[in-house]
Amino acid sequence: MAPRSARLLLASALIGLVTAALTWALLGRSNPVRPGPARPSGGSVRELRVSVIVDNNPGPPALKSAWGFSALVEADGVKILFDSGPDPDVLKRNARELGVDLSDVDLVVISHHHGDHVGGLPYLARVSPGLLVYVPSGADPAVLRSIRSLGLEVTELDDPTELSNGVWTTGSMWGPPAEQGLIVNVSGLGAVLITGCAHPKVELMAQRAAEIADERLYAVLGGFHLGSATEARLEGIARVFRSLGVEFVAPLHCSGERARSFFREAMPSAYGDGHMGLALTFDRSGVSVEG
Repeated sequence: MAPRSARLLLASALIGLVTAALTWALLGRSNPVRPGPARPSGGSVRELRVSVIVDNNPGPPALKSAWGFSALVEADGVKILFDSGPDPDVLKRNARELGVDLSDVDLVVISHHHGDHVGGLPYLARVSPGLLVYVPSGADPAVLRSIRSLGLEVTELDDPTELSNGVWTTGSMWGPPAEQGLIVNVSGLGAVLITGCAHPKVELMAQRAAEIADERLYAVLGGFHLGSATEARLEGIARVFRSLGVEFVAPLHCSGERARSFFREAMPSAYGDGHMGLALTFDRSGVSVEG
């Protein structure tokens, strides 16, 4: 190659590199890196707080109960809304009564596409436009289009995904429907699993959570979908929970009164009465319960 041609080629390559670097710098400031699929890092949080905003199990009179589920998850400063309940007005009212500000939520995790878990999203779209919403792959495309039409950014997750240090999804699991749970690893304590309805079976979700976190599973809370479960099924779930080291169980939403009574009797030292307005704080010393 002639010397002049070589110089032109080198100059062109340098210009390309400079342009790419400037573009990355400019876009990086306005579009920060989003959480994405990753192998669990072994990270953990010092403190986890879970506040139940919407549930059909009644709580304080000022709160409006509704069939559905929503909880604010705060993990070392990262604010995640897990599900949104069935109605934007219920979500707004209960958040206000509980003193919860949803305008500064960092992201939303939707367990599955049923209306009693996504119905409150219009309120989120009003107070936090463009918010990132994680849904399990395999969710109803019509529901995803509806969420996007609110101006929210939808990302479908198939594999277990690390959302922030010590916080993961279970990945999409089949019930039906497709569903994901949220896992938070608390330093010195173990992992906490939060479920929306546990259509893929709460015991299977618990086993996956322990595997992903690579820690003992300290707590399981949320909807367990056990309204028609037999005694044998409930006993099998309790065996799995004990084998994973579970020390706190709080059935909510669709778990059913029979299942709630079973866990209250079968695991009395671990049982937590799940209801609207319940607030749980986890740290290395264990769990404290308010509400």
